[in-house]
Amino acid sequence: MKRSLFITVCLLAVFAAGRAQCPDFTDLTGPGVTCQYGDFYNPFMHTGVVGGRHTVITWQDTDPYTGNLLPLLPPGENAVVKLGNHFIGAEAEAITYQFTVDPDQSVLLVKFAVVLQDPGHALDDQPRFVMRLLDENGQQISGCAEYDVRASADIPGFHSLNDIRWRPWTDVGFDLSEYVGQQVRLQFVTYDCSWEGHYGYAYFTAHCIGPNLTGACDGNTITFTAPAGFESYEWANGDTTETSAYPLNNTTSVSCQITSAIGCVFTLNATLLSDSLPTEDATFYDTICEGDSYHDHLFDLPPQTVIGTQMVRNTFFNVADCAGSEVVYTLYLTVIQKYTDYYDFACQGDGYDRYGFEYTNLQPGSFTDTLILEGNTGCDSLYSILHLTVSTNAFQSIVIQGETSVCEYETVTYTVATSSVAPLQWNIPEGVSILSGGNASTVSLSFLENAANPAVITVSTDNGCQNNSAQITVWHYPQYHSFVRDTICADNTYNANGFLLSMQDSPGVHVFTNNYTTVHGCDSVEVLQLVVNNSPVFGVTASPTEICAGESTSVVATGDPNSSVPIPPTPHPIAPGDILCTDGTVVKPSMWPCGKTALGVVFYVDASWEHGWAVHLQEHGAGLAWGASANLSNTNYATPRTVLYDTNGYTNTVAMRSNSMDYIAGAVDFNNGWYIPAMGQLRTLFTEESVVNATLQLLGGTVLFPDVMYGTRLWSSSEKDGYFAWFMDSGGGIQNQHKNYLSSIFLSRMRVRSIRNF
Repeated sequence: MKRSLFITVCLLAVFAAGRAQCPDFTDLTGPGVTCQYGDFYNPFMHTGVVGGRHTVITWQDTDPYTGNLLPLLPPGENAVVKLGNHFIGAEAEAITYQFTVDPDQSVLLVKFAVVLQDPGHALDDQPRFVMRLLDENGQQISGCAEYDVRASADIPGFHSLNDIRWRPWTDVGFDLSEYVGQQVRLQFVTYDCSWEGHYGYAYFTAHCIGPNLTGACDGNTITFTAPAGFESYEWANGDTTETSAYPLNNTTSVSCQITSAIGCVFTLNATLLSDSLPTEDATFYDTICEGDSYHDHLFDLPPQTVIGTQMVRNTFFNVADCAGSEVVYTLYLTVIQKYTDYYDFACQGDGYDRYGFEYTNLQPGSFTDTLILEGNTGCDSLYSILHLTVSTNAFQSIVIQGETSVCEYETVTYTVATSSVAPLQWNIPEGVSILSGGNASTVSLSFLENAANPAVITVSTDNGCQNNSAQITVWHYPQYHSFVRDTICADNTYNANGFLLSMQDSPGVHVFTNNYTTVHGCDSVEVLQLVVNNSPVFGVTASPTEICAGESTSVVATGDPNSSVPIPPTPHPIAPGDILCTDGTVVKPSMWPCGKTALGVVFYVDASWEHGWAVHLQEHGAGLAWGASANLSNTNYATPRTVLYDTNGYTNTVAMRSNSMDYIAGAVDFNNGWYIPAMGQLRTLFTEESVVNATLQLLGGTVLFPDVMYGTRLWSSSEKDGYFAWFMDSGGGIQNQHKNYLSSIFLSRMRVRSIRNF
């Protein structure tokens, strides 16, 4: 005997008029599709499809930059979009799809893969992929509706191949039922690195699918199936697979919570019914009060908490023979807000007349009052709840504490002493930079040379009833910095530019520093880079040496071609010795100070004169062992000659950190772009020691190789083998030492100095 059984599938949605077909996400010229391109800082600069940057792929192949491990087309797809490419140039690309959510296809399924080159830059400069889901007002739909990933070394779900980070095809689902009838926007953006030297791109496609669990009968059970390809499934009966079987003999509620690979969660529901069933589609409109449940028209809804009009769909299937016609019941249910909270403030002695509440002569304090309203709204009663804070009119004095005589470009902190908990508003004049704070009781400032003198700093507070303010008058005085290059011949004294130097008998490039303090207590520094040339040796010879009147002879001038040191060439736009600032710009030492903050000193620039390496202003510790007693799978360099070819300090540091963070790998600020230089990079740093040290002295940093007498040593990140690593001494010598076993004398001379790409 056959049993007739029906499935009711329910999904809640926001009601709005209109339906629209889900777009073809591989049609880049279709309606609602906008392709844009630009640079790292503005991917939306230009509109249009750019060949090679907005690409539709319809052939099966593999991505060569993932070691051919990533297929271009995921299973079940015959076309995808490739956004971006493997070319560099700080490029960025975007595609935005705008469409109206169809109630019959209110689940958005996105499939994507990402390929990013890891440059070792700071996080904000790395290649990047972003996926966003926005409402019609441009607001993010939910906390899970944005996926933003940078090319850092350790990203969940990613694979690594040399300097490539790539994520295989991943499914992400979004429940858009609350946006039925509304327009939404799905946006994809890819970025190269900001320094133009590394790339990032992505593959993707998307589909709109029905918000239903499908069912198939088999004897006395029915097997429900959720949409395929998600990270995890949790059924109400405890099953954790894509399908779940239920018996047919009772009325049963079925639900499945689905989680995507990036943590997005949504739930699909169904109900098994054995009662008599509707024969044709029907639509119902009804109203209930907040917190009420609903039981009518074959709908069985729990207490409702979402205010407004919602759409609920019941889809009935006759599955007795796993076939039959579909009947849909649609309910537009309006939920009236029952409790309305109002938050307001007033002042001592005031009257109050808002939101239906009336008071006179209010006294300081906080209280809550409730007003019951009656009306023909579908609710028996509505409640207005007022939360009122009454502030005192008592005047509260405030005082600014801090220095009234400061030096320009130094960090100065000012603090407000007050018992008030009211918000504070700082008024900072032009020419004074806010370094931190400013919205609380403390602010850190830097006075620039163009600020008014004196500069007046003001802070005010408002407790709701009484405004109050305080000010402090600050005089600021200059610091004097100079950077001079000059040349003399050996065996001469030098008396210029504020320096009185004894006889210079050592040819080469030398750095001298004068430190001063002005009458106002401002430290100043003068740095001289002096090129000392050998005194030229010239001679004159004649052949023959004796002649008669009217005859001629040959006179030749001779000299030592190696008797002078070349004068440093005119600096390039970026050159060793320049200052890398925290805002990413590079400035000349002669321009310092300039209102910026130094990050490091440039010691290498590539042929473009735009990219290179910078060394940290300070050492990161003395007496640290290299730390890894086994091979870290870095390339081994057996001889001093071969190790000079190693410039992969970033990759080496990644390997060191993966093994242990207790030694030198943990001493550098790796997360902000710093790493331990390889020996080839250390060698380059050593060759620029004089110009780098001149700038370090200017900035107040620690000079390179300061311990000449006892032999300072800088660890590299280059391995000799599984037990020995290379270092460089203060004379530029290349040596190796056991990674862990160091004598106390030797260990005390070891240093760590990080570098970074720029």
